[in-house]
Amino acid sequence: MDQNNAADQASSFGREKTNVGTVFNNPGNHVDTRLQPQDASPSIELALGRRHNAALPIHSLPAEVFVQVIRLHMLLVLDLETDGEDYYVHLFRLSGVCSHWHHVIRDSPPLWTRLNLSKPPQVVEIALQSSSSHLLDIVYHSQTTPYRLVKVALARFQSNVDAVRPHRDRWRSMHMDISASDLGMEDAIEILKEPAPILEKLSLIDQTTMCCTLESDLFGGNAPRLKNLTLDGVSIPWDSEVLHDLMFLSLSYIMFPSTDVILHALSHSPKLQKLHIVKCRTKSMATPSSPFVQLSQLLWLGVNLRGATEDFLDHIICNVKNSDAEAPLT
Repeated sequence: MDQNNAADQASSFGREKTNVGTVFNNPGNHVDTRLQPQDASPSIELALGRRHNAALPIHSLPAEVFVQVIRLHMLLVLDLETDGEDYYVHLFRLSGVCSHWHHVIRDSPPLWTRLNLSKPPQVVEIALQSSSSHLLDIVYHSQTTPYRLVKVALARFQSNVDAVRPHRDRWRSMHMDISASDLGMEDAIEILKEPAPILEKLSLIDQTTMCCTLESDLFGGNAPRLKNLTLDGVSIPWDSEVLHDLMFLSLSYIMFPSTDVILHALSHSPKLQKLHIVKCRTKSMATPSSPFVQLSQLLWLGVNLRGATEDFLDHIICNVKNSDAEAPLT
C-alpha cells in the first residue's frame, strides 16, 4: 500500500459500519491554508493539500511505530475528555486524514479497546468489532439528562450492556461513575452479576450516595484476577471473595456493619500496597477480640474512619504511618 496516498473520497470505514454522522471527515481534504494561493480553485487547493500531507515525515514511519504514536496521542485525549474532548470522535477524525491512516487505525485493535457505555450503540459496536479479541476497558460516566429523555438514556445504556456482556472474558478494567439523574447505581451494577474471569481493575463511584449501607453482590464473588478495587458510595458483602488478594483498595462513603468485618476482609489481602478509607462510618467499634491484620507490603495508608480511625489503626500492623486520607491517590 502506498503510505503517502491521500484518499480522495470520504472514509468508507464510516459508511460501512455506522451512520454516526459528522464525526467522519473526508480523508485527505485537510489543507494547510498557508499553502493556498489567493483565488485558488478547490481542486488546486485539494491537490496542494494532498502534496503537503504526503510530504510529512509521519507518513514514512513503519506501521507499528505509527500506531504507537497514535496510542500515545489518544492517551492525551483521554486526559482531556472531561474538558469536552471525545475519544471516539478524535479517533474517527484521525482515520479520515488519509487512506493510509484510515487503514492503519481501522486495523489496529489496541486503539479500539476502550468502550464507553454512554455513547451511541453504533459507536460501541464499531469499537467491539475493531478491538478483535483484545482485552477491553469499559467506562461509563453518567450525564445530566432531561426527565423526558431519561428512558432514552436508559435504553442506550441497556443496549450497550447487552453488547458487552457476552465479552466478559475480555473485560480488563471497568470504571462506572454515577453522578447525575439518568442512571442509578443499581442499574449499573446489573452488568456485574456474573463472573469476570480476567477483570483486573474495578471502580464504582456513586456520587449520589453519602453513606451506603445496601450491599450489592459483585460477580457472584468470582473475579479471581481483581487487584485494584475502588468503592465510592457502594457497599458489598464484606466476606466476598472479590476482596481477596487485592493490591489496591479504596473505600469511601460507606457505612460498615462493624470495624471487625473490614479487618477480616483485609486479612485476605496480605499483599495490599495501598489502602484508602475515607469518609466512612462503622456501626460497631473494634473489641479486644478483634483480629490484628499484618500488611507487611503496604506502601501507602490513608484512613479517616469517623470516630474510629485510631481504633481501626490499632489493629493494622504495617511499616507506614497514616497519611492525609484526603490526598488523591495515584
